[in-house]
Amino acid sequence: MEKTFISSAYIYPICPLNMNHARMFVVGDIIARYSRMKKKSVFFPIASHYSGNTAQRVSRAFTNIFSRNNLITDEERKALGLYKDMYNMPIAILKTFTDPLNILNFYNQEILWELKSLDVSGDYEYSYTTKDKDFSIFVNTIISLYKKNQLLVVNKNGKLALNYDNAEWKMLALDLLDRAEFVQSFHKSNIISAMKNVRGDWKLLRKNGFGAVYRKKWIVDPMFDSELLTIFDLYMRFKKEAKTKLINSRQVFESLFKVLKNEENPQSSLVDKIIQWLPCDIFICEEHLKNWVVKKLFAESILIDQKYQTKKYFILGMGLLNGKRMSASRGNAILASDLINYYGPTKARLIIILQGGHPSKTYTYDHSLPGQIDKLLANFTSYYTYLLSLAHKEIRIKNTDKEDLPIKTICDTIEKNIERGYYRQAIIELLSTLPKKYKVTTAKSARSLIAIYKKYLSVLSPSLLKGFDIQN
Repeated sequence: MEKTFISSAYIYPICPLNMNHARMFVVGDIIARYSRMKKKSVFFPIASHYSGNTAQRVSRAFTNIFSRNNLITDEERKALGLYKDMYNMPIAILKTFTDPLNILNFYNQEILWELKSLDVSGDYEYSYTTKDKDFSIFVNTIISLYKKNQLLVVNKNGKLALNYDNAEWKMLALDLLDRAEFVQSFHKSNIISAMKNVRGDWKLLRKNGFGAVYRKKWIVDPMFDSELLTIFDLYMRFKKEAKTKLINSRQVFESLFKVLKNEENPQSSLVDKIIQWLPCDIFICEEHLKNWVVKKLFAESILIDQKYQTKKYFILGMGLLNGKRMSASRGNAILASDLINYYGPTKARLIIILQGGHPSKTYTYDHSLPGQIDKLLANFTSYYTYLLSLAHKEIRIKNTDKEDLPIKTICDTIEKNIERGYYRQAIIELLSTLPKKYKVTTAKSARSLIAIYKKYLSVLSPSLLKGFDIQN
């Protein structure tokens, strides 16, 4: 069976998802559902990045806030306002945030709830966090490979770094970039420009924070521990499927990377299953991760063979609010949880999809869109109810069932939009254009249109038809 492997940038669970982050997973879901509709085997993992210093910084702020012995600084007062007022966190929960791991665990679960509410059909049974001990072993294996390739250097500041200035390595990365597909081609030009920003003076390690542990006393910087996350996605899936504790992960990773460089054949069923699912068919992330995408290209170009390298990138444009990029951690965002709680999951998903044009383009949040969607849904509901009524009426007039619809043309238009990422246009075609264009009068035509709605709304807005009693 043909497969589709969809991966995306990790969740960073330090606060609720803003709607732009949520859109990344909704896009992945549409691709997954469309691939399943085409009878493909789909893997769509969702995982969380427990990395960086932010959780520790926030926990120190709440430790001080809830201590009676200290004065609260302006920065701590701002953090309290952000979590209590914008994120609507009860004080009882905030008191547990004096432990940074509690923050990450809490929001990891909250975000998974948000994604499930939005009908994101990820493979949640294989979800993981980078706190998993095997993740550190995986990252250490990669660092050892950089060292083997003489790309691990001490930079001018005396810090361990990767030698992105190596001319041969840069040519390999550029060659991979040239072969890689982008859903919107202008993003390839943006990545070429970002190549100039990746430097060899970025330090690889830090002394504190969460992250992959290196030599028992260092933490790998979060910008250097996840470039090959797609491979670890597959490892976690097939490790969990194996249901055994006898796996020596270090040996698995060492063997796996030899296979990925065509240096040996698979020595275990686990390695064999991983390589059968590579390459990643489409990787989804946001535009502000351009430098990280460049680093991913560098990593794949030197560590794995061409046939296992990521095939396509879907890079999403920024969502703007008040003239600035949305950022929940900075208090400037529309939260996915607020959309869900205020409008309900179905409408929230439509608001996320219908903002702006193509998801790869920057957009400004349209405050009038929820009202527009109400009108769209009201008109569609009236039309769809009429189709349901008409579909089950007996045909009493001779030849009335000969009314024909251009079914193939309708389906081709919708599928072309979905395949190119124009989800807004596909939804408008279904909810607005078809009702205006086809005032059908026969049961046959009504049944045909109902079939089209069931087929494509199950991809774009899966819960929209749940309120209707559909009987064909």
